[in-house]
Amino acid sequence: MRRYVTIAAGLVLGLSLTAADANAQGWYYPGYYGRYGMAGWGGDPMAAYMTGLGSYARSQGVYLKERAEARSIEIDNAIKWNKAVRARQRALVQDQKAADAEAEARRDEKITERHLESGAILNALLDQIYDVDPGVSKASAAKAPIAPAAIREIPFEWNTEALTACINQMTATGSAIPTLLMEDRYVSERNALRAAVEPALKEDAKGTVSLDSRRRIHQAVANLRAKFIKNTAEFDPGYRDAINYLHTLASLNRMLNDPSMQKFLAGLEEGKERTIGDLITFMNAYNLRFGRATSDHQLDIYRRLVALLSEVRDQLNPSRTPPTSLDKSGQALQSAAKDIFQGMNWSDIEAHAAKQP
Repeated sequence: MRRYVTIAAGLVLGLSLTAADANAQGWYYPGYYGRYGMAGWGGDPMAAYMTGLGSYARSQGVYLKERAEARSIEIDNAIKWNKAVRARQRALVQDQKAADAEAEARRDEKITERHLESGAILNALLDQIYDVDPGVSKASAAKAPIAPAAIREIPFEWNTEALTACINQMTATGSAIPTLLMEDRYVSERNALRAAVEPALKEDAKGTVSLDSRRRIHQAVANLRAKFIKNTAEFDPGYRDAINYLHTLASLNRMLNDPSMQKFLAGLEEGKERTIGDLITFMNAYNLRFGRATSDHQLDIYRRLVALLSEVRDQLNPSRTPPTSLDKSGQALQSAAKDIFQGMNWSDIEAHAAKQP
């Protein structure tokens, strides 16, 4: 019996020592506080403090790492978003540019078609040709064929704005009227001439000067001339200047509307081909321009003429000739008109006027 007690006591003591060793090694409770010790209980306070700091640092590190990873994901998403927005915006801008370019092309095409229909494109080409070749001596030699029927189909207009402006300046009271014609005895004739000119100005602004307006201007010039000749001797100073002035007015007026060009068109033989040079010469001689096309057939003719006139213009090489300077004051036109018409015989002017319908 005692032997069993001794063995039991030895086992208990052995187990106690084993538990103490295990505790001392830190498997369960910290040492120095018996079998009931907890972490840090009864141990070094600084060791426990450092243990807490380590736990906090580990937690903070985990948080910062997770936060950095989250922030990295947020930045990556922001970059992806910005790239996507800009890429889409650039695509939309390109689409808009393409749409704008297409719309502009359609507008340009419509504008070009309107300019062709109005005759503006052809008139601009003619102006370039006249600028390089004022006497149309070179342009008249162009041989590209045009059917007489096509020429008759062209809706010609008289190119008269510069002429009516010149007549307006020459008949307004001022330095343009010769001194002898400014005498009081001619005031009623001068007033009648102005009264005949003003309706022609209004008509020309809207289109073409009527034959009635042209007749009234001619008659007013003829009346002033008749009274002047009756009251002035040929040897009087200023006589020739006054006569040249009146003949110039009458000649300019004749160019405002000259129906004789219709006789030329009617006389074109159907079987005989004409050339683009003939057309340019004809339009220059009668001071004509291309009017508004009113049918598909006329538009087709205009399209053909654009190519022909462009070829004539290019052959003349306008880049080698400086453009004619603009006549802002109108003085150059008045001077040129007096020079070219001063030799006109009044009987010829009257005979031409009498032939008009």
